Amino acid sequence: MMKNIKILGIIFSVVLNIIFVGSYFYYRSGTLAMTGHQTNHNHLLHEELNLDRAQLDRLKPLSESFHAFVNSQGRKIKVKQLELVNLLAQAEPDREAIGEIQVKIQALQRQMQAKVIDHFFAEGKILTSEQRQKFFSMIKGRMEKGNAPRPRWMLQKHVNTSMGQRP
Repeated sequence: MMKNIKILGIIFSVVLNIIFVGSYFYYRSGTLAMTGHQTNHNHLLHEELNLDRAQLDRLKPLSESFHAFVNSQGRKIKVKQLELVNLLAQAEPDREAIGEIQVKIQALQRQMQAKVIDHFFAEGKILTSEQRQKFFSMIKGRMEKGNAPRPRWMLQKHVNTSMGQRP
């Protein structure tokens, strides 16, 4: 029983990390599903960071390539997560198969994190130092707002958003 709880805890942690990264890029892309309003990510950057046309032209292909990767990688992760849930739902779950799926999910997540970091480096090279400082300040501010990523079935009151603590 205790081992099953540990496995579920690990799965929950992995899912939260995926949701966090996905949510970050979803909101960063400028698509706001809650309001049904769509905005252009480059337009938001232009307004908030005062980007010039040359900077926008350099950012556009980076952004398109990056978002294509994030979408593709997100689909791969979701497939593996569903495989994991199917394994866990079996009457007698196969721990070895579960472990293999976990390793695959973690590898996909590491690839996603590496791509995020590479993307930030690439974008940072295009921005002036003031724009770069504001850009990362904006990211940090959005992360600190308190809308912690969580599965849809989990109520907000069950998620502790204070720094350094995980649900």
